[in-house]
Amino acid sequence: MKVLLICISLILLSALLFADTMPDFRLPDATGKNVSLESLLNKGPILIDFWADYCNPCKIAMPYLNDLANKYDSLTVVLISIDSPKNQMKAKNYLKGKNYKFVTLFDSEKTLAKKLNVVNPPHSFILDRNGEISYTHVGFEPGTEATYEQHIRSLMGLETEAE
Repeated sequence: MKVLLICISLILLSALLFADTMPDFRLPDATGKNVSLESLLNKGPILIDFWADYCNPCKIAMPYLNDLANKYDSLTVVLISIDSPKNQMKAKNYLKGKNYKFVTLFDSEKTLAKKLNVVNPPHSFILDRNGEISYTHVGFEPGTEATYEQHIRSLMGLETEAE
């Protein structure tokens, strides 16, 4: 019985440890070029935000996320659209002309979204430069970006209070 409890405990512990790492991915950008997680790592923190064209909180979040991307050069902001293939063009058209400083990717089959249990956008993940998930949040309202900034600054080794 003790052996069984120890085995179950080890399995649960290992699941928790592995749950904190962003799964590797290769997703197409707006031009169809595949971008991998590996190509985004090592520069600094990464903020990944899953969004959809039909999601108003997603669209409200974008200018705030862009402000963070502009404020911190070593921060990479990645928007991943989970719009269906037939709605992908609407998502691309929405972003066209916005001049956001984002890496924009498309997960129309929701392969990565399913691995991360992303059901309702916006769903954000903040990663360190090694791909470890340090923070996750579902939803967005103005003010949420301050919490994101605290986590980003912490990963950068800066004061936790925003300037």
